[in-house]
Amino acid sequence: MSPQRPALSDGEAIADTTRLPPALDAAPPQPEVTHGGGYWYPENPSSCSSVKLLNLLREYREAETAMRARTCEEMGMGETDLVALRFLLRERSAGRVCRQRDLARALNMTPASTSNLVDRLSRDGYIRRAPHPEDRRSVGLEILDETDREVKATLTEMHTRMICETESLTEEERAGAAKFLTGLIRSVCSATDQ
Repeated sequence: MSPQRPALSDGEAIADTTRLPPALDAAPPQPEVTHGGGYWYPENPSSCSSVKLLNLLREYREAETAMRARTCEEMGMGETDLVALRFLLRERSAGRVCRQRDLARALNMTPASTSNLVDRLSRDGYIRRAPHPEDRRSVGLEILDETDREVKATLTEMHTRMICETESLTEEERAGAAKFLTGLIRSVCSATDQ
């Protein structure tokens, strides 16, 4: 409950300090909402606003998550296993042999969890441990050729469709998309660095 203020008589020159001046007391004018639509804003199908673009990105992430779940189910493995295999395949394509600690760092896992992961992938016939070619004291993780074929067979159709979509864009549209995605990556990375 507000404290009771004494009544002011006519002509009394006591300033009322409990209220802001009228210009500051009023709510600021609200801008007209012209965003593309989404959770916070009404749909505007005639434009591709920032909000609509971010909503499309969210929808893409949801679709990709569902695709990864289907891929994991098809291959009979968990998502961490699939992410590990994709990392090892990329490293092999770049001519690098990974150690267990490289995999742990890339997947942000503890050494014990990584050891369990490598044991499982090795037991299931996806990778093998071998002497590291550059450091004989280390053990390298070699992805098997059959694993490479299986991952490619599972993901090739989806990757082909994605390449077709990107190739349907003009050079300028690809440059704009690259600028947008690079900016989002930077904004997310800077948020986690703080």
